[in-house]
Amino acid sequence: MELSLVAQKLAIAVGLGLLVGLQRERVRSPVAGIRTFALITVLGTISALLAAPFGGWIVGLGAVAVAAMLVVGNLALRRTRHIDPGMTTEVAALLMYGVGAYLVVGHAAIAVAVGGGVALLLHWKAPLHEFVARIGETDVTAIMRFVLVALVIYPVLPDQAYGPYQVLNPKQVWQMVVLIVGISLGGYVAYKLLGQK
Repeated sequence: MELSLVAQKLAIAVGLGLLVGLQRERVRSPVAGIRTFALITVLGTISALLAAPFGGWIVGLGAVAVAAMLVVGNLALRRTRHIDPGMTTEVAALLMYGVGAYLVVGHAAIAVAVGGGVALLLHWKAPLHEFVARIGETDVTAIMRFVLVALVIYPVLPDQAYGPYQVLNPKQVWQMVVLIVGISLGGYVAYKLLGQK
């Protein structure tokens, strides 16, 4: 791999790690902050770069090392004070390690999208929890129906024409069902989030 391409991937890894770390630092996460997330993401990139000449086991070993450091850090924090038993920072750290590794073997645009998505999910904690608190059993049932329509039934339908003159394609017909149910659910969620206005 060319030096300029390696430098570009490392720069992206640093940027994504800093982005997620910034969010964790703002909420005062005792486990990992802005510098730690940048280092974890760069470690993922370096591990994937080393995996090319030495083997993929290096990436796995790096993931185990990150997980072990998170466990040791949490044990030390539990001895000194009571901490929130949430696992969000730990999962985000492991995911950012994976994003750093994926930068080398996959598409940079996907890695950037995943890193940005992680930062947004972490940042939107309060609105997401408020949304879950506001919805009831009927709302969850509506969401699960959409999951059934869009993510369970649609992928298994055949994508070929049937019937007289080969005009009925089950997958294309079901796309309309998914679209209609999706628009309906989207409007309902917007109503729940924004109210009658």
